[in-house]
Amino acid sequence: MKHYYLLLIFIFGFFITAFGQDRESSGPVHIDSARVVPSFSMTKRKIIPPSKKFKIYNPRNRGINKIVPGKGLPKTKDEAIQTKMGEIPLKSPKFTFEAVSTQATPTDPTGSAGPNHYVNGWNSAFSIFDKSGKQILPPSSLASIGGEFTNETLGDPIILYDEFADRFIISQFSDTPESFLVAISQGPNPVTDGWYTYRFTTNGVLPDYPKISVWGDAYYITTNKSSKTASESPVVYAIERDAILAGKTAKFLSFPLPGIRTNGFYSPAGFSGIGENIPPRGNSPIVYLQDDAWAGVNEDHLKIWLINVDWNNPENSNIAESQELASAEGVSAFTATFDGGAFSNLSQPGDDTPDVDVLQATMMYMTTYRKFPNYNSVVMNFVVDIDPTAAEHAAIRWYELRQRQDGGPWEVYQEGTYAPDNSDRFSASIGMDANGNIAMGYTVLNDNPANPVFPSLRYTGRYADDPVGVMTFEEQSIVEGESPNPNTRYGDYSHLSVDADDGLTFWYNGEYFVGTLRKNRVGVFKLAPDFDNDLGIVSLVAPNNSSLSANEALTVKIRNFGRNAQSGFEVSYRLDNGAEVTETFTKSIPATSAVEFTFSEKLDLSEVGETYNFQFYTSLKNDANRENDTLVKKIKNLPPKDIGVTSIDAPQTEENLGTSEEITVSIENFGGEPQEDFTVFYQIGNNAPITETFTESLPVGGIVVYTFNQTADISPSGSYEITAGTRLENDFDPTNDNTVKSVANLDCIPEGADCSFGDGIAFFELNEILNERIPCGNGYADFIDLTANLDRSKSNFTVSLQSLFGETTKPNDEKFSLWIDLNDDAVFSEDELLINAEVIPEANTWFSYEFSLPQDAKLGQHLLRIRAGDTSYDGDLNNPCEVMEYGTTHDYSVNITDSTLDIEDFILEEAELVVVSGKNKQFRIIMETDYEETLRITVHDILGQKLLENQVENNGSGYVYELDMSYAARGVYLVRVGTRKVGKVKRFIVK
Repeated sequence: MKHYYLLLIFIFGFFITAFGQDRESSGPVHIDSARVVPSFSMTKRKIIPPSKKFKIYNPRNRGINKIVPGKGLPKTKDEAIQTKMGEIPLKSPKFTFEAVSTQATPTDPTGSAGPNHYVNGWNSAFSIFDKSGKQILPPSSLASIGGEFTNETLGDPIILYDEFADRFIISQFSDTPESFLVAISQGPNPVTDGWYTYRFTTNGVLPDYPKISVWGDAYYITTNKSSKTASESPVVYAIERDAILAGKTAKFLSFPLPGIRTNGFYSPAGFSGIGENIPPRGNSPIVYLQDDAWAGVNEDHLKIWLINVDWNNPENSNIAESQELASAEGVSAFTATFDGGAFSNLSQPGDDTPDVDVLQATMMYMTTYRKFPNYNSVVMNFVVDIDPTAAEHAAIRWYELRQRQDGGPWEVYQEGTYAPDNSDRFSASIGMDANGNIAMGYTVLNDNPANPVFPSLRYTGRYADDPVGVMTFEEQSIVEGESPNPNTRYGDYSHLSVDADDGLTFWYNGEYFVGTLRKNRVGVFKLAPDFDNDLGIVSLVAPNNSSLSANEALTVKIRNFGRNAQSGFEVSYRLDNGAEVTETFTKSIPATSAVEFTFSEKLDLSEVGETYNFQFYTSLKNDANRENDTLVKKIKNLPPKDIGVTSIDAPQTEENLGTSEEITVSIENFGGEPQEDFTVFYQIGNNAPITETFTESLPVGGIVVYTFNQTADISPSGSYEITAGTRLENDFDPTNDNTVKSVANLDCIPEGADCSFGDGIAFFELNEILNERIPCGNGYADFIDLTANLDRSKSNFTVSLQSLFGETTKPNDEKFSLWIDLNDDAVFSEDELLINAEVIPEANTWFSYEFSLPQDAKLGQHLLRIRAGDTSYDGDLNNPCEVMEYGTTHDYSVNITDSTLDIEDFILEEAELVVVSGKNKQFRIIMETDYEETLRITVHDILGQKLLENQVENNGSGYVYELDMSYAARGVYLVRVGTRKVGKVKRFIVK
């Protein structure tokens, strides 16, 4: 144990050194200059086509900030949350167009609109469109720009239009040597005007994830660089704007971010000016979020730095901490950390799809600044988890900050967390038009089998005078994805820009999927009024679906969509095609505002189970847009009592499930009255039901996640059928009370195989099971809820499958094996191997294989495991636990019957993982091994929720990680140290 003590001293001393050197201000860390290399116009250059091959660009650095499990607020739901969709009908996009179809992973969509062109970019290419979406320069490698861009295609492009200078900017980074490449058009026409190109070197460190912004005195670039020493190393760069606009040699300066807390991936942002008035020179803001779940951060806040450059005397330039906007300044607590910092977060539809990177710890591009007559405004956003007590639910935290005069302090004018339903929303980009209206584009994702949403692009917005903190427009679609992301990497960003020509039109560019292709689509839309006179009813305020009476008041919301105030118009409704009821609205509604109006006549809506059909409309003389005049709405008189369990959320199929597994379910109120003090139960197999009382109030239409106080023992290996439901006296519909789920406690789950080249099983059929277009995922998928019936009295059974392996797989190397766990010990042993490494001769073709069962095969339900892959690489196909390098492993269920009775890792073996408990819930995780590469450490709670993921290095004698669990609840936790494929797991207790 002696060397453990020495390691602790070393690590403790390191953190004192690292965190004790933060400074409040700093001069430039590095001063340099770069010469211009002109390039011809695109009409005179030879266009180099972009690569069409599959390529992963710039893998993200592993780990983010040091996470303290259980630390941080909020402990309950996000205080700034918006849980309902806006009610203002949002016009469909003016038009959309496909920007690119590629296999670049990820695509990094970017683009900006100038007076006459839209320049579009992705990894690692660009194209140019006119303002109607017609392509006028075909897809071209970034190397086509020439000059410093010659032979350069490393990627992470950003395309920006500087409307104060009437120029386009294209940037990417390079590693030959490490540097930024910047191209600026010599005029407003990116096709014919030619480009100035520059290379700004970055001291031997790759400037990852660069984002460029426009200020009065410079172009600023923020990076994910030198993350563990960002408070003292060069991570923000200033480029002499006046010089590169003139095509002259340009100075550039680099600055740290004094006082920042980060030791992994991070992405600050510079305020970027748009509009008619250029930002002032000096006091250029840089902003970043600081999450109190991170070590060293005591309160959630936005941190703002100010940079002042002196191009005549660059050494006089400086950066300084300026403000911390926290709860006292209007910043509500947020949870911006997912899965303990890992980059695999959001589930997609399907049982074998990879989790998508949520892009945490990132100020999403852009952070847009506008000057208005009486104030300056900036909008920004980042992703948050809205409820740390439940399954992860990604939403968008957005802000508008205002400044009363140039150089003054910034104030939180409004904040909101956009989560209008149970879908995940992330990878957003936000902007503000010349009228102060805010628009936001983003990605929507939902893995719910009842309402699956593949990664899709949508947008919303709000008028400048709407109630603060709310996106008041309905969500509108740009494009709906057709398939899942075949890789964890997503984004890595999207880009919304405001049209420089009118200051009102938004252009949003994001990523979605069709088959295995990554596509970018641009949606063009506007929030600002198109007409002087435009009025309509946007929502029915009351009544709503509930238990209704014979004396219901009818209230609607009327919206003025036009530029002129309106009054003295008629408002009407019709119920179930009955007589029209008309009244007059006598008050005034200002432009782009809304008011509520209650009809004087009460209605009888008392028939239980009846659906009432309403039609509402306004009558305004000279209304220029009749499309939004009418609202059709249905209201249902719900039965008072109707509840049920809609899903069993935990446990999941895992290795090493224990004696005290928590059972978690979702309960929904389908009825018309709130319910409380009702019975909820679960049952494991044929064991006695466990019943408890739900004592809180479940509102009408409400869904609550409930964890039983009584845990379950599912430590014996095998599969389990869990039934859960509710018992409510006089429940209207008993058919929706219960739900059933199968889970398994398995000997091994071989996750981590590569199936991106099509190796493995894509289609599978066995009797009642037909599983088609199986996504690749991480090489393993749990399908044990799918069951095939096998009659043991029959001599043979036929299984059919398809693989999609490519041309690189040699003939007869792709093979298939099958096991059935006949003794139910969750171990697929050699004597249970029923199909032994049979060849799959061709790809994209159905092949059938036969197997038989022992005559004394045990009746009932058993686990079935299938594996297929390229056997010429690492990994033993017939070892059901070993991770293959290329292939897939899937688990199903079979029900063995007879003709008269129908009844329904591999680890680092040389290592020893030790958990040493200290005072105040402090733990030291120690693993001694000769292995030298960086390993991952993860911590999970007993439900399997990941609380932490980070890197751990070998310090010469082993791996040591100081784990702070002082904020964690009492209970049993799991720690794992290893690689993605192999690792060691240890249980420990927090008392």
